[in-house]
Amino acid sequence: MCDLDYFKSINDKYGHDVGDLVLKETARLLSENVRKADLVVRFGGEEFLILLVDVREGEAEKVAEKLRKIVETYEFKTPKGTLKRTISIGVSEFPVDTSAIWEAIKFADVALYKAKEAGRNKVIRFRQEFWTEEEY
Repeated sequence: MCDLDYFKSINDKYGHDVGDLVLKETARLLSENVRKADLVVRFGGEEFLILLVDVREGEAEKVAEKLRKIVETYEFKTPKGTLKRTISIGVSEFPVDTSAIWEAIKFADVALYKAKEAGRNKVIRFRQEFWTEEEY
């Protein structure tokens, strides 16, 4: 699960048209830097869900770090100038962390919020101690 850091500030400062350009370009960057078999989906406002299909255990975290670096160094060209952004990413592995795909998505979201709490522009791998709730 990925979230553009401080995305609201783009809309506030440059307008929603520029924000839309940044979202579309982020989607393109993410899609072009995973395999054709993988799936990149916009998941709410400025969040993206990336489903990596048939990867070895631990590989998702490496892909996430590669994507984080690509976004961090990319210059978004807009009618109002060039912008730089960072992205925070939470990683969960199915069926390593859970045998339910919807739970793996929730766990990735939990890890994403840990990445944001840790200062943003980070990749955090889900750990069982992150989940303290009994219900979803």
